[in-house]
Amino acid sequence: MTIVSGFADISLLQLLLVALVALFASIIGGLAGYGTGAVTAQVLAFALLIGGMAVPGAFLAKAFVERMPVHIHTAILDVAVITGGLVMISAAVRQLI
Repeated sequence: MTIVSGFADISLLQLLLVALVALFASIIGGLAGYGTGAVTAQVLAFALLIGGMAVPGAFLAKAFVERMPVHIHTAILDVAVITGGLVMISAAVRQLI
């Protein structure tokens, strides 16, 4: 699976709409006093950087999961849930101490 094939179900119009909504949101945020133009530009650049890294990673993860046996996928999810629970419990214990 390539990145281009991952976008096969998304039309160019949909991608343009997402870009326009993001631009509109940044303009409204700037007008509302969210920050200066420089701050808004930095936030937008950071969002594009994170998105640029996350999109290929999502397709790579999808390719791994499609080839992974179900019992291994279930074990990975179990570890993630148990780890998250332990982190929440340890944070709660730290608040009590």
